[in-house]
Amino acid sequence: MRTWLAPALAVAAIAIACGDDRVVPPPLPEVTDPIPLVDPTIGTGGIGFSYGSSFVGAAVPHGLIKLGPDTSGPFGTVAFQHFSGYYADDDVIERFSHLHLHGAGVADFGTLAVMPTQSFQPTRRRADDYRASFAKADEVARPGRYAVRLANGIAVELTATARAGHHVYRFPSAGGTLVLDLAAALDSEVEDAELTVDAATQTVRGRLRHRGGMTGSYGGYDLYFTARARTPWTAATVWSESAAPGPGPSATGTGVGAALTFADATVELQVGVSLVDAAGADRNLAAELPAWDADATWAAAEDAWRARLGVVAITGGTPAERRIFYASLYHAFLMPTVIGDVDGRYRLAGMATPTMADGWTPMSDLSLWDTYRTVHPLYAWLAPTSARDTTGSLAAFAAIGGCPRWPIAIGESGTMLGASCDIVVADAVARGVPEHAERLWPLLRAAALDATAPPTGRGGRDQVEAYMRHGYVPAEIGRSVSHTTEYAHADFALANLAEHQGDSTTAAALRARSRGWRALYDPAVGFLRARRADGTFPPGPFDPTELSEDYAEANAWHSLWMTAIHDADGLAELLGGRAAAIAKLEEFFDRAALDLATADPSAAYFPRPYYWHGNEPDLNAAYVFAQLGRPDLTQVWTRWIREQLYADTPDGLAGNDDGGTLGAWYVFTALGLYPVAGSDGFVIGAPSFERARITVDGHELIIDAPGASAERRYVAAVALDGVPVTAPRLTQGELRQARTLTFTMTDEPTTWGQ
Repeated sequence: MRTWLAPALAVAAIAIACGDDRVVPPPLPEVTDPIPLVDPTIGTGGIGFSYGSSFVGAAVPHGLIKLGPDTSGPFGTVAFQHFSGYYADDDVIERFSHLHLHGAGVADFGTLAVMPTQSFQPTRRRADDYRASFAKADEVARPGRYAVRLANGIAVELTATARAGHHVYRFPSAGGTLVLDLAAALDSEVEDAELTVDAATQTVRGRLRHRGGMTGSYGGYDLYFTARARTPWTAATVWSESAAPGPGPSATGTGVGAALTFADATVELQVGVSLVDAAGADRNLAAELPAWDADATWAAAEDAWRARLGVVAITGGTPAERRIFYASLYHAFLMPTVIGDVDGRYRLAGMATPTMADGWTPMSDLSLWDTYRTVHPLYAWLAPTSARDTTGSLAAFAAIGGCPRWPIAIGESGTMLGASCDIVVADAVARGVPEHAERLWPLLRAAALDATAPPTGRGGRDQVEAYMRHGYVPAEIGRSVSHTTEYAHADFALANLAEHQGDSTTAAALRARSRGWRALYDPAVGFLRARRADGTFPPGPFDPTELSEDYAEANAWHSLWMTAIHDADGLAELLGGRAAAIAKLEEFFDRAALDLATADPSAAYFPRPYYWHGNEPDLNAAYVFAQLGRPDLTQVWTRWIREQLYADTPDGLAGNDDGGTLGAWYVFTALGLYPVAGSDGFVIGAPSFERARITVDGHELIIDAPGASAERRYVAAVALDGVPVTAPRLTQGELRQARTLTFTMTDEPTTWGQ
């Protein structure tokens, strides 16, 4: 078995002399293997609202198994720094658990825990009773694998498939014990569990029921597991809250756990899981880990990531930019999560019996309010199979309870607001992934437009009846401004889907309604405000930087710009014309830059009052310049965001990555494009790299930007297959047919695209 050590990266640059006395190094060569460039610990640090919440551990793309450490530090396991289990500054590992989220802003999962020890005592029954310190120098995290040498001398190596985890524990001497803790969870508790140990087959089977911060919204989920040891154990002890430790073979109830003690110094454990049933856990384990070969599993996991990340091969950029790019792309594929078994069966909350998926893979853990903006357009472009699986999964959820807002595990959490599902579906269809449109269109249309709610409910359109009456969601309903702007964007997207379905009448009605957000503009203050049902604005002082109950995770400054993604002309008209709108947007970013440059470091604990890249409502703001006719300012401010709000360090994200949302933003922006979610459109920005070779389903697109750099950040011209592009927009259909997208870069602002 090979040693799991991260190889060092060495980059040599050979300077060449240019005609103007400057010495310019040649661009870094094309990336042939992205795996060494991925650092999964990017985004695991930060404080307060700048915590990235990145997952660290072993996983494959979209894997249900995210097997990794749950850590603690001097202040314990403060939930706000442990949503995904791991925090960069921690130096203690509490346990290794099998399920995690990535980038979420709430704690959930952290279930089915294992912890090694050489000092098992029956009175210490929880995995974290055996917590161990570790040093960062003794830790390796790479795509598909995680390894650490604990301070107590135990070496841990983890790898994974989609539905199974492979553990290798090397004890300093014989007689080590693995503690299986079915009661463990992040910031929550397991309410019921059961397990049975079988020494004859060296197998532990069981089930746990967990109600976490979001999964508890629908009553929780059952996780079935089958664990098997490579070598026989010499002793097994089981227990529960109501039963003292004993030889078992079974335990049920709360506080359930087991300890397996081995004669060998090296112990291997394989664990298969299922969200369907016990037989599914057996089948998943047998299918995905048919042999005891951790190296082969690790290699297969790396190959799976290499296939995903290798879709884009970049040339040029700085070493840090290359690392940020591939870590961002990696993060974008950690969620959503496979929830079906290897045989295609899946079970959602409320289903009496499992159902079979036909031609698609069931997935969940969809942070839609965040991911619709960047992640799902990225899938529709670079990973159409992921887009297809997403829309198929949304159709399955929609059929039993309306299109969801934030499905996690087997149910809908109801977290956040808006009809983000509509946008994801419309985006996929517009970008060439139409497979589930026929199933979803009637449900989405009824939820958005019918006076009476459909039998399955309205899903994210829960406030649409008030929206239909007034043309906006009135102030009497909480977060009314955000409800309105989200519904407006969803209407724009659904209008595009209606056109695809041949329903031009409905499309026209939805397009008209998508402009209803304009009714919230108050010219007296120059922002969108909560408006009462009687048409009046509430009296009293107004502060556009206040995070009030009228907005969802935003203030008036943040909320003003998201409407421009689909209605830039309307925004310009309200603000007094394009020049006035551009001036206000410049003020927004100038204030943000000043705030970043002068704020006390403790300000990171709090939301930013102006441009807030750590949250979603204004993620598109830098591209609004281009939509208003000033792409040169888009080039300035997207470069500022990349340089100031991303880094190849644990604190390298400006906030929760939210299922890869910030990562996907970086990927798009570094390639010189930004999606108009819910359509097939892109806004053109400025690439970070001199060349990007993108290969999807056999089609190769080259994005060429010779000389692109921090200095040559401006675009002088753009051409698609040699034909000049004169406006800062393209469609995915155009890119799908093209072979080259060429940017002419310069170090001075130009009038291109104006």
